[in-house]
Amino acid sequence: MAYFLNTLFGSITPMCITALVTMAITLIFKTSFTTNFAQGVISAFGAYVVSSAFAKLGLSLWLSLPIGMLAAMLIAVGVDVLIFRNGRYVNALGKQIITMGLISLVVGVIPLIFGLNDPAFKSFVNGNFTITLSDGSVATVTKNSLVCLALAASVIAVIFILLRFSKWGLSVRATASNEYVAGMMGINTHIVTAISWGLAGALGALAATINASSGTVISGYFMTNYQVYAFLAGILGGFSTFYGPVIAALMIPLANNLVQYIVNVAGKPELTGWSMVIVYAVALVIIFFRPQGIFGKKIARKV
Repeated sequence: MAYFLNTLFGSITPMCITALVTMAITLIFKTSFTTNFAQGVISAFGAYVVSSAFAKLGLSLWLSLPIGMLAAMLIAVGVDVLIFRNGRYVNALGKQIITMGLISLVVGVIPLIFGLNDPAFKSFVNGNFTITLSDGSVATVTKNSLVCLALAASVIAVIFILLRFSKWGLSVRATASNEYVAGMMGINTHIVTAISWGLAGALGALAATINASSGTVISGYFMTNYQVYAFLAGILGGFSTFYGPVIAALMIPLANNLVQYIVNVAGKPELTGWSMVIVYAVALVIIFFRPQGIFGKKIARKV
């Protein structure tokens, strides 16, 4: 039982990171109608800024985090305003290629600004909570993972509340439904997309900081796996909704850890390296039967 609880507790941080990155990618996809392949490196840039703020300026991680989120936000807004807005005749595929090119640009700029040394990082809080079970076994959850859970849950909850009840949320939903009609109804779609990109950048920096605070070594590509998980979550959950991809984002890292738990309990530890392959295979089967995603809706178009 302790092993099972430890598996669940170990899934908390990956679930938080994947959910934040997925929320960021979904916001951009719904308003700019493209998948942002540069989300991971922009998030990594934000983590580098956080590291520099507390290592060189002597700020705490809590004070450094907003600075990193602001830096990633400015980069993301700059991509929308300076590149996408001026590329009005670029189709969706062209926009994806642009974001792929941004990967090399941002990764190349990072060592020029921050140097080649490994950036310093630390946890939000130190220590563990332990649970002693009736059989004498002990389950452990880190305090840092609980803090990360509170941060991620609070931020995502606020965004969903704003999407549902605020004027900005109505504008986002209208733009996501039909950008041209939204513009005809008086909605400034440029501001909507700029805010969405800015939020996506900030969410990415928060996710990268959470990842680094759990002990992951920072690099320009250290968020790539979570970006892949986020794309899978979007397809699996269904990009036609905002909540579907986020729910799927919670399922993917949890499923990965549960598969590792099952193969270890079954006495096949050599199969743990195949855990994500198994998760991808299951996701592929689900998408085959529900191409619109688990929570997606079929869209009927009138001819």
